[in-house]
Amino acid sequence: MKCPTETLSMIRCNQILDAAEQLIESQGIVSFKFSQLAKEVSCSTGTLYKFFERKEDVLVCLFLRSATSNHLPIFVKEHPDLTAQEKVLLPILFTFETIKRSKSFSTLRSISVHPMVWKMASDEKVTRFKKRIDAFWEWFTVSLTEAADNGELDTTPLQIKELVQGIIFFLTGSLTQFESELIAPKYLANRRETCYRHLAHLMGQYKWAKPLTPELYDLLAQRSSDFFDEHHRDHMTCSACSALACASSVPHSDCSRLEAIGR
Repeated sequence: MKCPTETLSMIRCNQILDAAEQLIESQGIVSFKFSQLAKEVSCSTGTLYKFFERKEDVLVCLFLRSATSNHLPIFVKEHPDLTAQEKVLLPILFTFETIKRSKSFSTLRSISVHPMVWKMASDEKVTRFKKRIDAFWEWFTVSLTEAADNGELDTTPLQIKELVQGIIFFLTGSLTQFESELIAPKYLANRRETCYRHLAHLMGQYKWAKPLTPELYDLLAQRSSDFFDEHHRDHMTCSACSALACASSVPHSDCSRLEAIGR
């Protein structure tokens, strides 16, 4: 099932996804049905099938248009003074900001990566999804490699791979536990302080020229929050997703090709 390429089709696809997002946020993913979605957007189920073969296509597309990669290249272009270390932190902070503004993103993030979901999507959606996941890992890898190249970090390729895994595993685990709302409050400390300390400890095991500090973390978190206050919905579109899908994975320090990396 190919994604739309014409402007009017993209607008209609976005309208459908907006309605699907609202249904999921009000009723949950389990209760979400194609027939109800068609009713919400005043069309037949046949019209929906022109855009999405099945429910899993909708879930994958909702994740892709909300993903941090829709925002990362724009932020980096607007802030060319970012250090490589700050670029490492960006996807983490952007994920936190997205979750604050989207009730459904955390659920979509957990559900869409499950093989019982994404493997059921149509071939093009699966291809785009895999590329986006790989690009998320590539963002960290390129940022850390850039840090090593410019003297911010003294490390080896193996250590870069290990640190990328550590950061992503930390992010996935912390989001799952905090967003589940199952953990009794007595077991959880303040989210911001907990996340900072764990990240600082994880990154501190490697030889950074300047260690991660609360001041640096808070400053970048505030800049990220300000950016999302202004642009949160701007890049959550089919056109933004398609632009990233057409890009190839290259170092994001090359400003002429920034749109190539993201989640």
